[in-house]
Amino acid sequence: MDHDGHARLSRRIELRNRNDECNRLFEFLDENLEQLPVSREFRHDLKLACEELLANIINHGYDESTENTVGLELAVEDDAVRITFTDAGKAFNPLATETPDSLNDLSEGGVGILLAKSLTDEQHYQRQEGLNVLTVTKNYN
Repeated sequence: MDHDGHARLSRRIELRNRNDECNRLFEFLDENLEQLPVSREFRHDLKLACEELLANIINHGYDESTENTVGLELAVEDDAVRITFTDAGKAFNPLATETPDSLNDLSEGGVGILLAKSLTDEQHYQRQEGLNVLTVTKNYN
């Protein structure tokens, strides 16, 4: 955030709820993260977390026949990158799922959410006006 409390950079993209949209997600993230003074590992971690979260929304938020969009907003701040996913899928708080005790307990799913949590520093979910709003934050240090 700058001294006025605004993000230094804020960009939005609308993705369709189809798995082939991951390529558009990667292009969008590459384009907007490239100029940041962060490591390749930082960018990779953020891309992987976003891919997992988008796949989760696409695969679990909608019936297969439902065409819909997932909004993604990227905000670059002085100390972090914040990414917010907004979708009109089924109400679901991915952060409320129990963290398994071991990887052996992941047979029922949840790997993507666990991975996204481990690759980001903060996660926040709310259901707002019929929409799922999930925000992940990755701090620079």
